[in-house]
Amino acid sequence: MKKDTRERHQHRKMVFCSINSEHTLCRLLHIDQRRLQLLAKQPAYKSFTVPKKDGGQRQIEAPNAELKRVLGRLNRYLQSVYYFEKSSAAFGFIVGVTNDDDRRNVITNARKHLGKPYLLNIDLLDFFHSISRDRVYQIFREKPFNFRRNVPDLLADLTTYQDHLPMGTPTSPVLSNFACRDLDRELLIFSQTHDWTYTRYADDMSFSAAEPILQGQVEALGAIIQQAGFAINPRKTQLFGPEDEKIVTGLLLTDTVTLAPDYLPLLQAEIDQLRNLLLVQNEQGELSTRWVEQFKKQLMGRLNFAGFVLRRNHPDYMALKDAYYAAIHPPQEEFGAISWRGFPYNL
Repeated sequence: MKKDTRERHQHRKMVFCSINSEHTLCRLLHIDQRRLQLLAKQPAYKSFTVPKKDGGQRQIEAPNAELKRVLGRLNRYLQSVYYFEKSSAAFGFIVGVTNDDDRRNVITNARKHLGKPYLLNIDLLDFFHSISRDRVYQIFREKPFNFRRNVPDLLADLTTYQDHLPMGTPTSPVLSNFACRDLDRELLIFSQTHDWTYTRYADDMSFSAAEPILQGQVEALGAIIQQAGFAINPRKTQLFGPEDEKIVTGLLLTDTVTLAPDYLPLLQAEIDQLRNLLLVQNEQGELSTRWVEQFKKQLMGRLNFAGFVLRRNHPDYMALKDAYYAAIHPPQEEFGAISWRGFPYNL
């Protein structure tokens, strides 16, 4: 995707923060006012669960096509606003800008912690669902928006579902960053007091230090997080020492940032699993299922992540990419004359 310039984002921010009525908002989002009000008051969502890596289930709330389009337009403006309001600790869900020297992504997040012998990782519990409709309303009432009249209510209704940020909409990630501004500020102050480095990638927080991180300090962090309205997931709290292998948001810290040691072998095993699954499925004349199509998309996402970290010309990435496409497009003689239809899967 082509990145916009800083000037383009500045213009979007100015236009959006100048909204003074529902009518102005509707013109900006290219939708009739009554239709937008109906979408806000009667949002159409499909809820389902997907498995987590730790064995649990994650609830997804996916908006219907019309609501998703409107939220996608709104997200472009919110992203442009947050780009100029972002915390120095935030690295996730931040729009890219042409010729930006301060790029924020999973790699630059991990790089902040290179060379530090002590590392603490904290994960927030049920992150999006912890952010209430009232908190979103306050976001639009406060700086930099300062919206008045009915606009904050309309935007809060439009971007939340069942009184919280839904997981599955275009606007939830950037609104979660807005909701964490006070928390980021407090944690930055605490970290600077102890000469630590603090970064946050979505709900993953990392603190690195030259000296040992003590249990009392971890408890103090927990109190700050709780005061901000969030909770720590104790199962994902990790403390690393000088001799430990350090992982930040799934990336291994050595003298540089690279993939975790088991990432490529696991990805290869999953590609092999997909290939065998498709061979058996087609030998039996079965149609592709929604689960298989979802598995393909998950693997493509992991493959793209490997290419992003390793670079696209890395031999390991290129070999895995070839293996993936060989799995989903095997020689015709392996499948035989099988006609198969895919089922669309949309989050």
